[in-house]
Amino acid sequence: MLTYIFLQCTFMDHLPMALALCLLPFLLGWLAGYLFHNVGGMKDQINTLTTSNGELNTKVSSLTGETTDLRVQLSQRDAELERLNEALRKSKGDLMLCESERMALREQLNNAGAGGGGAAKVAKAAAAATILFAGTKYKMDDLKIVEGIGPKIADLLIKEGIDTWNKLSKTAADAISGILHAAGPNFQIHDPGTWPHQAKLADEGKWDELKKLQDELKGGK
Repeated sequence: MLTYIFLQCTFMDHLPMALALCLLPFLLGWLAGYLFHNVGGMKDQINTLTTSNGELNTKVSSLTGETTDLRVQLSQRDAELERLNEALRKSKGDLMLCESERMALREQLNNAGAGGGGAAKVAKAAAAATILFAGTKYKMDDLKIVEGIGPKIADLLIKEGIDTWNKLSKTAADAISGILHAAGPNFQIHDPGTWPHQAKLADEGKWDELKKLQDELKGGK
């Protein structure tokens, strides 16, 4: 009986330690499994983030290249725009100079005497005056400034007494068609419908309107 009691007391004394020794491996195993599971998940997240980072870096590199290309194109466009603006400024200056000369010559013609030598001199100077239009120089009253009129048709009209822009502007399109038809089949294919209006714009110095009209006519061909 005493032996049983002694053993029971001994067992009860060592029970906490026995339980601790049994639970310790379980806790360590559970903790190791938990950490292993978390480490595996973190590795997966790291791999996913690494892949995403690589894709983002590729996109950034692509966008950087596109941005560089756009900046180069923008610089080229700016340079081209500046060149065109400079050409436009020069053309406007030439146009203003030609227009001033034209107005001065017309004023001299209006004020010249009917049969005096001064009138002949002014007329000669007017014939030598030039107009810069659409990149081409024309003499005053050059009929070839009208879209559709070439050297042969200009000579044909001059022979009929239509030798100035003013006279052409006052000539009906039907009358011009009659002249062309009478000259033969090579001239009959031309349509003089806009010639009087073009000549009127040239005679009045409305170069922007004339250029716009001619661009529309060329675009319609």
